[in-house]
Amino acid sequence: MFWKKKQPAEKQGAARSDLPAAPEPKTEAQRLNEAATALAASLRAYSEAAYRAAQHSPDAELQAAHSKWNAAHRLVTEGRVAHALGRSLPQHMESWPFWIEREDFKKYVGFAASDINANRTKEADSVREINVSTIEFTFKDVRYRLIIRNRGYRTGEVELFTGNERVAKFDILKKEAQYDGYTYWEFMDVRALKVGQWMQEVLDMAAQIDSLTRRDLDKLRDDRAREAARDIDLG
Repeated sequence: MFWKKKQPAEKQGAARSDLPAAPEPKTEAQRLNEAATALAASLRAYSEAAYRAAQHSPDAELQAAHSKWNAAHRLVTEGRVAHALGRSLPQHMESWPFWIEREDFKKYVGFAASDINANRTKEADSVREINVSTIEFTFKDVRYRLIIRNRGYRTGEVELFTGNERVAKFDILKKEAQYDGYTYWEFMDVRALKVGQWMQEVLDMAAQIDSLTRRDLDKLRDDRAREAARDIDLG
């Protein structure tokens, strides 16, 4: 029989010294910090669970309303009706109630409108008086009525009627051009919409207005260039 050879005493002591040292006992501050961290995680999980439990179940009718609203917004913005009715027409026509009595009024009409009536009135809400411009006109044998409400604080709305039927209502916002302080209306959102032929007609109106506006701006720029050129000597 073979007996295991006994290790020398010094080697046995070396082996014992290789054993991992016992962990240092945690301080009171460490135990308190760990307890606070665990409690915070538990409270956060409870808060999130309580929030989920408090949520209302999905409302199918409300979801359908949001879908329809978003679809209308996409339709008018991507189809440029928002630009036509939310910017071009109100910007071009808002001053017609002041100009309609002028003998040269027709030169301020930038599209093929006829039989024009325009007036300015005021409406009162709970905060302020609202300036209301109402313009009636005929375009391609259809009678239109455009109502522009300037609520002040650069906010407003525009409504369009064909005959007695309202076909659109948009929120609009008055913005200021970056360089010359020029202000203009800009589309914000859809409040009412009834799809129809009027949408193409409004695009035609805006195309004529925008073309005239572009010619006027180009002429102004050309006149400024000519005037400046007279006083420029490049040697």
